[in-house]
Amino acid sequence: MTNEPFRGLDWVRMRPGMYTDTRRPNQLAQEIIDNSVDEALVGYAKRIEVVLLADGSCQISDDGRGIPVDLHPKLKISAVELILTHLNLDANNRVQDANGDSGYLHGVGVAVVNALSKKLEARVCRSGSEYEIGFADGELASNLKEVGNVPQTRTGTTLRFWPDEKYFDSPAISIPHLKQVLRAKAALCPNLLIRLEDQINGEQVVWQYESGLTDYLEATLKCAETVPAKPFVGKFSRKCEQAEWALLWLNGGREALTESFVNLVPTPQGGTHVNGLRDGLTAAIREFCECRDLLPPGLKLTPEDVWQGCSYVLSVKMPEPQFAGQTKERLSSGETATFVQRVVRNSFVIWLNQHTEAGEQLAALIVSNAAARLMQSTPATRS
Repeated sequence: MTNEPFRGLDWVRMRPGMYTDTRRPNQLAQEIIDNSVDEALVGYAKRIEVVLLADGSCQISDDGRGIPVDLHPKLKISAVELILTHLNLDANNRVQDANGDSGYLHGVGVAVVNALSKKLEARVCRSGSEYEIGFADGELASNLKEVGNVPQTRTGTTLRFWPDEKYFDSPAISIPHLKQVLRAKAALCPNLLIRLEDQINGEQVVWQYESGLTDYLEATLKCAETVPAKPFVGKFSRKCEQAEWALLWLNGGREALTESFVNLVPTPQGGTHVNGLRDGLTAAIREFCECRDLLPPGLKLTPEDVWQGCSYVLSVKMPEPQFAGQTKERLSSGETATFVQRVVRNSFVIWLNQHTEAGEQLAALIVSNAAARLMQSTPATRS
């Protein structure tokens, strides 16, 4: 494998499964969406629009700063071409604009989108001008050109791509999965407006959550019987690391909502941050039950007893997260488990002792889970 700081896209096309989920091209859309969400997180974007078109393409627009169009000092190509045709961009190789801006340079993700698309078109508005550039099969098809003037206040990026069916089991984006991702992104960025226009089925959906995770969890589980009635929420930071969550328990009847994110990227397989959440909840509820003598003799609570029926949305932000696999579906950073476990435990202990009635209701539910587990694991005695 080459050690060059920039590498073309042949490697992606040879082994697409190392870089994305090849069942459907949803993750390609998600890579672009993540860049737009990054612009929102730093205060430059207020809305993101996703359009699914009848020809199988997907278009994603934001009103952020727009991808830089300045030339790289060594390679003499524009930033927008560079990030769409090369991997391994890092802080030392980013192209900055005249103001030192290097936003929208996620690097690997957007380049993978181009590598696995039959066609990709980019349109950028910044500094009073509008630019266009086009690609076919990952290669430059039309050079970057200025196509018009726009107001100085109009900025942003629009990327439209046509997934190449030969890399995917199905070339069609899964709309239910896309909706879930967009809804969660809106929840993770309070007041960010996200709109999905599905031209295939003639549907439009808008998400915007004023209170972030709490609104999202309650809206998703509306009409469900829960303990507590209102979510247990928390947000803690240390140095460059942050954990935020909203959670409650379902009292039977519905499937739990279990979603976790690292730097706003979904981690559907969980990982060390989710393990920390589970262990922190378990330690707190054990302490609460023991202090109030709520456990039957001989019964010990396991993490599985506490975890059963728990619906949560967990968001962790950290520098240089380590993932198991290129598709970033599971976090493997060990220190994150310790951080999340500690802050969740401390916060939940305080919450339980401030909400004793809800705490005892929750304890009864978890003790019931433990008793059911014990009965299932105990062999039936012969009469």
